[in-house]
Amino acid sequence: MRAKILTKKLYFRLLCLFLLSTLLLGNATAEQLFTLDAAAFKQRGGLVYLEIYFMIQRDRLKFVQAADGYEAKYKIAVELHSPDTLIASSSWEMIDRTLQLEDITPRQKLPDIVAYNLLPGSYNIKGIVIDQNQNATRESPTACTRNLKLNLNSFPEDSLAISDIELATKLQKGDEGSKFYKNGLLVIPNPERIYGTSLPMLYYYSEIYNLAYPGNDYSVVRLILDETKEIVKSLPLKRHKKVGSSAVEVDGFSVASLQSGTYYLKLIAKDHDTGQESVTQTKFFVYRPGDFISPPVAKGKSVMDLEELEFKSYTEDELDEAIAELKYLMNDEELRTAERLSAEGKRKFLAQFWKERDPDPTTAINEYRRTFEKRRDFAIQKYSIFGRPGWRTDQGRVYILYGNPDDIEYHTHDLETRSYEVWYYDSIEGGVQFVFVDRNNFGDYRLVHSTKKGELYRPNWYEEEALVRRQ
Repeated sequence: MRAKILTKKLYFRLLCLFLLSTLLLGNATAEQLFTLDAAAFKQRGGLVYLEIYFMIQRDRLKFVQAADGYEAKYKIAVELHSPDTLIASSSWEMIDRTLQLEDITPRQKLPDIVAYNLLPGSYNIKGIVIDQNQNATRESPTACTRNLKLNLNSFPEDSLAISDIELATKLQKGDEGSKFYKNGLLVIPNPERIYGTSLPMLYYYSEIYNLAYPGNDYSVVRLILDETKEIVKSLPLKRHKKVGSSAVEVDGFSVASLQSGTYYLKLIAKDHDTGQESVTQTKFFVYRPGDFISPPVAKGKSVMDLEELEFKSYTEDELDEAIAELKYLMNDEELRTAERLSAEGKRKFLAQFWKERDPDPTTAINEYRRTFEKRRDFAIQKYSIFGRPGWRTDQGRVYILYGNPDDIEYHTHDLETRSYEVWYYDSIEGGVQFVFVDRNNFGDYRLVHSTKKGELYRPNWYEEEALVRRQ
């Protein structure tokens, strides 16, 4: 009962925060003509390349009859202040046409972009959109304005760095002639940052700088955090061979498993040749009207088969990763059977696997899966080493299966022994322990002994594993 009350409170807190945030951003349902956003990237000479994104709400423009259908004329302007002194401005006119007014819907958006090379510092950006068919001017009340305050930090020249994250509605190979083209891709920005019913896939673009090259490889950990910055989901780890000193990190993922609310996408880039890491994150929102409706639930039926929706969007690599992560929850025969399935078979298997373990099918959240994913994500963040995701390590496995230890003994500076840790679980089988030894002094702790039934049992672990043998 207490868990349900807490879940309900969290749900409504998310709703309130979400509605407030979307109003501040200029949600399409608010009386706003456009939204404004920006992202910073590294430029030569210590400059910052700032892209400023516009998203105009098409159905809020006035269309007038023209020779061939109807057209809307609008003007976009940008003023750049540092912080109060005008240092740059630009404007341009746009025309949008349609054959009939019935074709225009509230879901249609008109993106635009402008970029500046700037010195690091604090800036105030004023975006203005003028509907010229309304006979508006920059000073008239019908001109719509939005403001952004930015603090642009310099990018280092000699250590690993990662840019801001640009959120997008579309990501595909594109034509170099488009204003949305960069590094071989057409990236359509999403200044609203809202995903859900009309945008079930979140796409993103980021850049990584100062990789040690020539060299071997680098990886990117991708996490989704809730509004309290707690991990709610970990996306598959990405590992790439270096092809230069910089790289582009682009991808997309389904938001089907995320409830309406405020989230953060966090990227952690790691250079495996230097051990350096760099982190960036950005806020986004998920909104579906259906999340705030409680329909009657038939006996034995779930409110929403989120798993089925989610796994439909998985690629084959993501399906393989999702099944591999369940190795600790299945026996060897079940795992081998799942691995031999077709892509569609794996989707059905995963949906059924979690559905069978849902302690309360009448709720939209699978509590068992949520606990597993929180533990897995913590293991990835805490115990990943040498490109091996944390859930594949011995410490990660124990954490996923048994949770947070009640106590941990750290032995990292004993002169006569290798570094080792002893984890204690007081409520399991009357009290058990797990012992991990760093055999090679690289931070890769291996399980060498446990008093838990079914786990590795080596009562002489201290003499055989921990003691440093002297020649």
